[in-house]
Amino acid sequence: MTAPDTSAATLKRALLAIDQLQRDLAAAREQRNEPIAVVGLGCRFPGGVVDADSCWRLLADGVDAIQEVPPDRWNVDAFYRGEVGQPGTMTTRWGGFLDRIDEFDAAFFGISPREAEAMDPNQRLVLEVAWEALEHAGHARLAGSRTGVFVGVIGNDYALRNFRRPDEVTPYVVTGNAHSIVSGRLAYLLDLRGPAVSVDTACSSSLVSVHLACQSLRSGECDLALAGGVNVMLSPLATIGFSQFGMMAPDGRCRTFDAAANGFVRGEGCGMVVLKRLSDALATDDDVLAVIRGGAMNQDGRSTGLTAPNVLSQRDLLRRALDASGVRASQVSYIEAHGTATTLGDPIEAEALAEVYPAEPGAEWHLGSVKTNFGHLEAAAGVAGLIKVILALRHRAIPAHLHFERLNPLIGLERPPFTVPTRLTEWAPRDGRRIAGVSSFGLSGTNVHLLVEEGPRRQPVAADDRRPRSVLALSARSEEGLRALLARHRELLGATASVRVADHCWSTNTGRMHFAHRLAVVGGTAAELHAALAGAMAHPAPASVRDPEVAFLFSGERAGRAGMARTLYETAPVFREAIERCHELLSDPLLPVLFPARPDATDLRRPTRAQPALFAVEYALAQLWRSWGVEPAAVLGHGVGEVAAACAAGVIKLEGGLRLVTERARLAEAGAPGLDAFRRAVAEIAQAPPRIPFVSSLTGALKPWDRAPGAEHWSAQAGGPVRFADGVATLRGLGHHRFVEIGPDATLLDDLGPGGDLLRLPSLRAGVDDWETLLSTLAELYRHGTDVDWLGFDRGYRRSRVPVPTSPFVRTRHWYESPSATDLPAPTPASAPVPAGEPLLTRAALLALPPAERFDVLAGHLARGVGVALGSGAGPRRKAAVSAVQVGLDQPFLELGLDSLMAMVLRNQIRTQLGVTLPIAGLLKGASVRRVAEQILTQLADAEDPPAEDRATDDPTDALLAELERLPADERQALLAEADER
Repeated sequence: MTAPDTSAATLKRALLAIDQLQRDLAAAREQRNEPIAVVGLGCRFPGGVVDADSCWRLLADGVDAIQEVPPDRWNVDAFYRGEVGQPGTMTTRWGGFLDRIDEFDAAFFGISPREAEAMDPNQRLVLEVAWEALEHAGHARLAGSRTGVFVGVIGNDYALRNFRRPDEVTPYVVTGNAHSIVSGRLAYLLDLRGPAVSVDTACSSSLVSVHLACQSLRSGECDLALAGGVNVMLSPLATIGFSQFGMMAPDGRCRTFDAAANGFVRGEGCGMVVLKRLSDALATDDDVLAVIRGGAMNQDGRSTGLTAPNVLSQRDLLRRALDASGVRASQVSYIEAHGTATTLGDPIEAEALAEVYPAEPGAEWHLGSVKTNFGHLEAAAGVAGLIKVILALRHRAIPAHLHFERLNPLIGLERPPFTVPTRLTEWAPRDGRRIAGVSSFGLSGTNVHLLVEEGPRRQPVAADDRRPRSVLALSARSEEGLRALLARHRELLGATASVRVADHCWSTNTGRMHFAHRLAVVGGTAAELHAALAGAMAHPAPASVRDPEVAFLFSGERAGRAGMARTLYETAPVFREAIERCHELLSDPLLPVLFPARPDATDLRRPTRAQPALFAVEYALAQLWRSWGVEPAAVLGHGVGEVAAACAAGVIKLEGGLRLVTERARLAEAGAPGLDAFRRAVAEIAQAPPRIPFVSSLTGALKPWDRAPGAEHWSAQAGGPVRFADGVATLRGLGHHRFVEIGPDATLLDDLGPGGDLLRLPSLRAGVDDWETLLSTLAELYRHGTDVDWLGFDRGYRRSRVPVPTSPFVRTRHWYESPSATDLPAPTPASAPVPAGEPLLTRAALLALPPAERFDVLAGHLARGVGVALGSGAGPRRKAAVSAVQVGLDQPFLELGLDSLMAMVLRNQIRTQLGVTLPIAGLLKGASVRRVAEQILTQLADAEDPPAEDRATDDPTDALLAELERLPADERQALLAEADER
């Protein structure tokens, strides 16, 4: 047996291993209990609440948002009876309702009217409110991210009300009314890759969703989460049922904890919060609205009844939530109670709270419930209470608890440890902290309690005014939406002169998605932006072309001037870094040549000074554009500008470009005797084939893709003719019509020749402020559809996220009008399927047209057919063609809401009428009217026209089966299901 190794080295390794294990264990514990930051919220509640600001105004003003049941929900007179116990009747006429519940901006989310009509308003509300919550957080672009979705939802009123007949049920009705799709559709539309979970624990659903989202973040399942709940009241059935329980308040008031409490009133709404791990939120400088320290969830178990609360379970829940949060009960100064105002629920909740949260005389905590404002929002109740707490923490004030006069005598507390605020009350900290508990208890017995603390206040950041102007980029799905968004920004910018323009623009540009309808304005003050927006409103831009390409034109020697781009050097970090890199690499100093002490300096008259200086400015400008996400799709240079163009095309690196331009300048001064030395020097410079189209002004032609230009090219180019116009013609022949000149002045743009479709934009202009020209060009590129990296645009400057307007929704009515019968009718014989669109013209009729007319005729039929398919209603009560969607020539079908079911019908019509079979994928992925029409005409032109009898006997079964196998499984099953129905 060998003796154990007790050497110092072995002991040291053992101690290091133990230390590492202890640190790993501590890190795991810290991660399991990491606080969760609330970084954004969205809400739609009764009383006209549409966002955080309007919600706080209602709460702070003590508004009771309850109203009589609107006639568009149900006929309250038909069901209302004042006495409890009458079957089929309700004991209240009241509720908390949203306005315009039948309206939805389907086009914003790329959903067809046909599908939107079948969607439960629960799904619609979640889409809109979640979008607003993400914009409120400044996290609008999350495609492909590990973002989770957790949504509480319990109702099916839309299906109960509208889809009673079997022949009314379509695939869209199934997906549009399934609880799982409430979370799944949001994840699908935003391309979110974290968990997507719909939760039904009755009244606690939304707060349970928040708790589950926190756990998912702590475990690392997701890096960001959307959590909340939604509730919509469209049917009287639930109110009738609760009335039979004796739970409804006859006067429609939640008198929570009051001696006059006599039940609750139902309400509807939606609330969503955006959550991140606190460490991540602080690292990315998010505005932390509040911090969820921790929480707990449990079940009542076998209480006195299935729906009865359990005081023992509630006590255990509160204690475990405090323990998980690392918070002492004495530090909690407010409790947002579940508070249903029932004779059983209120006493049990108050007594459990009193035992777990005791307080000495004079140190009582505040108790309240948002149900006194909105009613019981059921699946959205918990998140409504959480949002109330978040806003109260932000404003450091506790809203009034309404309808409270005297504590319910059934609450058997000799000295309650709480007070009920009946007016807006300052929220004083305890131990320097403001912490609240939020409770939500489900009719199912599932309970949850969270501890929420005031978020860390961001330290003010000094304004960074190095760049004197900013670009405000606005976009929308439609021209109407763009006008509404523009008006919102004008209102905000005109309301106060204290708006920090750079922060306002940065928050807008980086915190919003960018759509096809666009405008951009430039300004240095709020007043300048306000005025620029007024002018833009008078001349809106048309929808921009998708993914436009920009060609860079690099200026020649005549563009150089003393002091060129000095403002950019002083105020643009990326530009300055590029210039200083050139200065370091050149043997002769660059900066004194660029920015001479005397305005009449003559250095730029010598090629050996002028050409390297011009190259450096053009190289730095190209780097600046690229840092903003504007990459050249092709390049062309004039004279020495061709060297800068070669750098941009990846032909030569910066070091090689500087040497080439230096040798070129020496040749210009030496003349022919220096040509051999120039050729030898250039041969030593490493070159590569161009990575993008590189057009030479020596020949006016495109340089080969597969080889570098070589020394002979540069020798000829240095003293050869300049065929710039031919180079522009080559670029235009390649399809380019958007040109940005890269140089200190606009010397080339006028040489582009005629063309109404040409966009000619300078980077700089002599005699005009650098930023004014550069940013005006950037704004114009954005307006015409160029995608800009707005984070890159402000990289190197200090910016703070500030509140800016959210994207407006342009809502229209989407509602299925159900037959009035209340009894379920017997199934009717299947009728012939209604065509999804207008029948296309026949093959013979199309080929009989002159070739020049075929495209326009076919495209018109296709556009109308697709439009009708998108606008058709569900089931046998489909809408007439007057509801057809207007389809543009280049609008992608997927963005309009065309799915595989509609595509199958359209493909069948094309095959039947024209004898052309298109793949389903060809009608979905990137498809538009133009592309489909071109595919059809190409097939017609290439194929021989077979006899009609041959076409009639063709069996497409094998081809169809093969195509079905290539489709995703869910689309394949949906298509087969629809085929079975037909």
